[in-house]
Amino acid sequence: MPTQADYLLTNDDGIHAPGLVALRAAFEGRVRTAVAAPASQRSAVGHSITIHKPITCDPVPLGRGRRGYAVDGTPADCVKLALCELFPKPPRFLLSGINFGANLGVNVFYSGTVAAAMEAAFAGIPSFAISLCTKQDPRWKDATAIARRVVEEFAPFVEGTPVCLNVNIPNLPASRIRGVRFTHQAPVSWEDYFHRRLDPRGRTYFWMDGDQVASKNGRPAPHDLTDIEAVRRGYVSVTPLRLSLTCEDTFERLATRKRRPGITSRGKDRPS
Repeated sequence: MPTQADYLLTNDDGIHAPGLVALRAAFEGRVRTAVAAPASQRSAVGHSITIHKPITCDPVPLGRGRRGYAVDGTPADCVKLALCELFPKPPRFLLSGINFGANLGVNVFYSGTVAAAMEAAFAGIPSFAISLCTKQDPRWKDATAIARRVVEEFAPFVEGTPVCLNVNIPNLPASRIRGVRFTHQAPVSWEDYFHRRLDPRGRTYFWMDGDQVASKNGRPAPHDLTDIEAVRRGYVSVTPLRLSLTCEDTFERLATRKRRPGITSRGKDRPS
């Protein structure tokens, strides 16, 4: 394992997932890589971290004398542990993926793939969250070639910047990809529903399901291309994600409101 990696690799599908294996192979011999990923499937865990039990970590052979670390934790745990304990020097970049499935629109909040990349950004390390937009028959070879080109082209522009580039790749032959588009996160949400079932002992259990629908919380400007629309058109979507979730429009409305008597300014308001 290198004392300092150019790229730290992780994911949420598990250390043996084909997307991570393909991503590591794509950069083999080009840059120094290190791997710390969940020991098992951890999709859709969001940015959760483990604080109520110990986190274990085991070295795993990756071939050609290389090894990575399988972490019994969430994707965010993997990044925290890698940066604090497993590797003596921070990497230049973190790559999270390649995820089996899209991470578009509101899904960035549920995604362990994106959470791992954001965790690196929290630590000041620029990151790429890379996803292949399909639920079946993934084209790993095409996606990996595209992912490598995207990373190599845009890494110099974000180096040293605490930002996450959320990359979503259409599941198409490389020859049919129309190019790369910089996009906005689509304003969509989930209309949830549950499938109610009975187990053999008569106990009720549920399978969560849902449909993506237009969000009630706003629409993009007419000239803004969303991540969902870009992928639908056959483009690779690259969406820069920032760390702050502050709603600036609402902040300005609140800050410039007509103040009521008895409510002071400068953050000294008393709680009601």
